[in-house]
Amino acid sequence: MWDIQAYEESLRALAWPELTAWEGWMHYALAGGGKRLRPWLAWEAYAFYAQDKASWPHALPVLQAIELLHTFTLVHDDVMDKSALRRGRPTVYRQTDENTAILIGDALLIAVYQQLAAVPAPHNARLIQLLSQAALRVCHGQLLDLALAAKPTAEVSLDDYLRMITEKTGALIGASLEMGAALADVPPPELAALRAAGEAIGRFFQLQDDYLDAFGQETGKVPGGDIAEGKKTFLWLWAWQEAAPTEKRLLDDPNTPPEQRREVGLHLYMRLGLKSRAEAFLAEAFKELHEKIAAVRMAPVLKELTEKLLGRQR
Repeated sequence: MWDIQAYEESLRALAWPELTAWEGWMHYALAGGGKRLRPWLAWEAYAFYAQDKASWPHALPVLQAIELLHTFTLVHDDVMDKSALRRGRPTVYRQTDENTAILIGDALLIAVYQQLAAVPAPHNARLIQLLSQAALRVCHGQLLDLALAAKPTAEVSLDDYLRMITEKTGALIGASLEMGAALADVPPPELAALRAAGEAIGRFFQLQDDYLDAFGQETGKVPGGDIAEGKKTFLWLWAWQEAAPTEKRLLDDPNTPPEQRREVGLHLYMRLGLKSRAEAFLAEAFKELHEKIAAVRMAPVLKELTEKLLGRQR
C-alpha cells in the first residue's frame, strides 16, 4: 500500500552535506506539496505487477529519484517563467536569486542519479536509461514551449501544442509507470502500453492546468499567468482565431506589457465563452485517456486515480 507519510519522511531524510547551507533550499523545493502523483504511479505499477514480492525499501530510491527529477523541472521552470509563487508559496527563484535557483535545480538533478545508483543491478541500468530518456523529453518539451511562445500565433497549430505538452508533462508520467513496472520485470509490450497511458494522463493533466490557469479559483497563482507569458495554450489558440485585429496585435506583440496581455486575454476568453468549450474539450481528452488506460492490465487502479483528477482544482 502507498504510504504517503513514509514517503514524505523519506524525502525529508535525504541529505547532501556537500551543499551545507544550500541543502535547505533543496528540501524547501521538495516540500512544495502536491499529490506526489509520479512516485505514486511508479509505486502502484510496481506493487500491482510484483504483487506479494513488492518491497518498499527496494522501490524507495526509484520513487525518490522520480520526485527529485520532477522538482528539478519545477525549480528551473520557475526561473524561466520568473514565477513568484508555486502552490501558494514563494518559489526558490523568488526566495533566493536566479543563479542560486538554477544551481539548486542542478543539484536536485544530480541527486536523482545518486538515488538510482542505490538500486541493485540489473535493474539500475534500465531505470537510469528510462528516467534519463524522460528527462531529455521534458527538456525537449520545455524547448518546444519556448519556441511556440516566440512564434506568431498564426504559425502555431493545436497539434504543435499537444506535441509540446506530451513531451513536457506526459513523458515523465509515462516513465513513472514504466519504471515501476520495469522494477517488477514486466515484459516490453506492457511497458510500452503503460508509457502511452502515462503520456495520456500527462496530456490531460496539462490541459487541465491550462484551463485552471484561466478559470481556476484555488491554484495559488494569479489568473492568466500563461497569457501574460505569451504561452500558446489551447485556450490562447482558440481565442486568437476569433479575436479582433487589435486584440491579435496586442496578444502577439512582444512589446505588449505582460499585465496588459493578461487583461486582454482574460477578457477575450470570457467574451468568447471559452470556459464551457474548454470543459467539453477536457471531457473528450478524458475519454481518450480512458481508452489508453484500458489497454493495460492495471487499468482499474489507473481509472480510480483519473476519476479524482477530473475534479481537480489545483
